[in-house]
Amino acid sequence: MALDFLPGTVQGKSLLYAQALVIVAASVLLAFIVRFLIGRLSAMAAGTESRLDDILLASIRRPLFLLIIAVGVYYAIHILPELQSLIELYDRDFLYRNFILIIFGTWILSVFADAIIKEYGYQMAKRTEGDFDDRLVALLDMSARYIIWVIGILVALGSINVEITPIIAGLGIAGLAIALAAQNLIANIFGGITLSFDRPFRVGDRVKIGDVYGDVDEIRPRFTKIKTLDNVIVTIPNSRLIDTQISNYAYPDTSLRLKLPVGVAYGSDPDKVRKVLADVAGSLPLALKSPPVEIRFTEFAASSLNFETLFWIANYADQYTAADEFNRAVFRRLREEGIEIPFPQMDVHIKKD
Repeated sequence: MALDFLPGTVQGKSLLYAQALVIVAASVLLAFIVRFLIGRLSAMAAGTESRLDDILLASIRRPLFLLIIAVGVYYAIHILPELQSLIELYDRDFLYRNFILIIFGTWILSVFADAIIKEYGYQMAKRTEGDFDDRLVALLDMSARYIIWVIGILVALGSINVEITPIIAGLGIAGLAIALAAQNLIANIFGGITLSFDRPFRVGDRVKIGDVYGDVDEIRPRFTKIKTLDNVIVTIPNSRLIDTQISNYAYPDTSLRLKLPVGVAYGSDPDKVRKVLADVAGSLPLALKSPPVEIRFTEFAASSLNFETLFWIANYADQYTAADEFNRAVFRRLREEGIEIPFPQMDVHIKKD
C-alpha cells in the first residue's frame, strides 16, 4: 500500500483523519442535496392553495442545511485520536449530539412559530369584530420567538447535565433588573393589556386623547397611533392612555350633536333670530330631523346677543362640512332679514367738569 513505509501508528492516524474528512465532505454534499430538494419542494408547494407547506419548508431549509453539516463535523471530531480523552471525559454518551439537535430544533420551531403568527394570526384576528385578539396576536408576535429560544436553551443545557436551577434563578434576578431598567416599557405593555380588556376604542374610531384629535390608526402592545385630520401620525404610549380622559366619537354610534354659536347686534328681535336659526339648521341636508333642532339664547355679551344652535348629524366625519354650510347659510339669511352681525366695539364717553 502507499502508506506501508509509515509506522503503524501513523498509518492508523492517517486513516482516521481520512475518515473524518470523508464524513465532513459527505455531510456537506448531503446538506446541499437536501437544500436542493427542499427548493424543488418549495416550488411545488407554491402552486398549492395552502400556505402551511410553504411556511414549513421555508422554516426548515436553512437550519436543516446547517444541522446536517454540524452533525457531520460532530461525528468527524469523534474519530480524531487526539480528542479521544476529552470525548471520553465529556461526551462518552453522545450528550452533545442531543444538545445540537435540540438547538437546531429550537431554531426551526421559533422560525415556524413566528411565520405562522404573521401569516395566520393577523388574518384570523382581522375577521373578528373586537380588537382584543389583534392586540394578543401582536403581543405573541413580539414575544413568541424569545420564549421558545429561552425554553429551548434551558432544555439543551439540561441535556448535557448542566444544572439549570441556578440559571433559572439567575434569569429571575436578571428579569428583575431588566424590569427595573425598563419600567416604562413594561408599563406600556401592561397598559396595552388593560386597553385590550377595557376596549375604550377600536381601530378606525374618532377619538380625542388629551389635545390629540383624530382616528385610531393602529393599536400595538406598547403604543397606540392616532392619525390626525391633518394626516399626522401621533404615537401615544399605552401607559399614558390608562390615566388620560378619552373621548370616543364613534361609540356607541357615529351620530354627533353640533353646538354652533351665533352673535347678533343689540336691538335685534330675539324671537326673529331664533326662527331664522331654526329654519337654517332645519334645512341643512346633513342635519337630522330627529332629535329636532334646538335654539338657545345664551348670553348678553359685551357687544352682542349670543345664541347657540344645536342639531344632530348622522356621522361625526361631517361635522366641519355641516358647520361650514350652517355658517354660510346663516350669514346670508341674517343679511336678507336685516339683522346685524356685530363686531367688538367700545363706546367712550368723555365727561367734562
